[in-house]
Amino acid sequence: MKNHFKYLMFLATVFTFSIGMVSCGNDDDDPTPAKTEEQEKNDAIKSLVGAYLDNVVYPTYTNLANESEVLYTLINNLKNKLKEGNTVSQSEIDAICDAYKEARAYWEESEAFLFGAASDFNIDPHMDTWPLDLPTLAKDLKDDAKIAALDSENGIEWARSQGNLTPENLGFHGIEFIFFRDGKNRSSNFFNNNDVEDDSSFSGLDVTSLDEVKFAAAIAGDLRDKCYQLEVCWLGSKAAASHVSRVAECANHNAEDFATKVEKSGMSYGENMLAAGTSVSTYSNWRQVMEEILVGGCSNICAEVADQKMGQAYRAATGKAEYHEDEESGEMVLDDPNYIESPYSYNSFTDFKGNILSIQYSLYGKARSNQVSSTSIMAYLKKYGPEIAEELDKRLQKALDAIDVCLNSGKAFVQDPGAQVVGDAMDAIAELDSYLNTTSNWVLTK
Repeated sequence: MKNHFKYLMFLATVFTFSIGMVSCGNDDDDPTPAKTEEQEKNDAIKSLVGAYLDNVVYPTYTNLANESEVLYTLINNLKNKLKEGNTVSQSEIDAICDAYKEARAYWEESEAFLFGAASDFNIDPHMDTWPLDLPTLAKDLKDDAKIAALDSENGIEWARSQGNLTPENLGFHGIEFIFFRDGKNRSSNFFNNNDVEDDSSFSGLDVTSLDEVKFAAAIAGDLRDKCYQLEVCWLGSKAAASHVSRVAECANHNAEDFATKVEKSGMSYGENMLAAGTSVSTYSNWRQVMEEILVGGCSNICAEVADQKMGQAYRAATGKAEYHEDEESGEMVLDDPNYIESPYSYNSFTDFKGNILSIQYSLYGKARSNQVSSTSIMAYLKKYGPEIAEELDKRLQKALDAIDVCLNSGKAFVQDPGAQVVGDAMDAIAELDSYLNTTSNWVLTK
């Protein structure tokens, strides 16, 4: 009886083992299908877009918001101190100038992704238009009622309300005019003595330094709020809670000017990008996101730097002025020799380099890094199109080197806009622009 039972158990064991072997054999015959190259590329693009947001867009806008807050606080403190009759030190003025340049750097490093909220809600022209309308600014600052409004509890909201101040005088460059001259920080004596502004546009109007600081504090507050808006637009609820709250407060005054959502999707700009390929996103597929970054962002700022930021003054200075379409009026206008960004701080070439660095950061996958991240556009190109990657990187470095030559030339852009080094930089940036479009076409078709 025992021997028979053992034999039956042996057969059962053999049968079970055989079934297992057959089962394993069937698994081997029917493996999980490997991903196609197209699926693999889409997954890679999805990952690099997430890293692009986390490591480039989000930290850049967060730092811009924080630094603009520092700038506003310093200027507002200066205003209150001067109003109380206290003197200020040169180090206090220098701190304002340093804060201005730091906020300015983050702004310029964001211009490779102006395709989002900065353009949709006109934030870019609101806070970064030049040249200034100095004759109108002089009249505004001579107007006692306007100065009182700027210095009031609601001065920030008053400053940005349409019709109160000329739009060209808002934002970075209005502040720059107050605190910089001829490439240098203004002297604390100018503010302590309540000196009269000596720019020719202010002749005979007796506009004082305190009038200017009251103006600067209000528009610095407006600048801060707009930088908060950019942060909230992209990060949504991930933005600093105090910044989200301030943007909501501003929206109560003017909801249209302080919108934060993508109109079609109702999501933040970051969420909308991460939802690519779904019915709720404005991006129909992941390659379209790559196209937006490469063309709508990187190529767009390349063209602006070469053709407008450098090009207008360069062509005018070299007798090659051209007609171009004015963005606001749509009319054809001649290149303006005074169309020079940051002329008072002599920061133009630094601005331009920040713009090209914003392209590098977008391609390399990390802000303020010159190393290619393993999850980045450049890494993707190196894997799937190494020749494209090599040529694109070569043109990027050539553009950066050309701007460095301008920075080391010993002259500010405003001092010699027609210099040969400027023309050389324009050519190098134009080459980069062209190859960014070539790269985008490759991404869309390969």
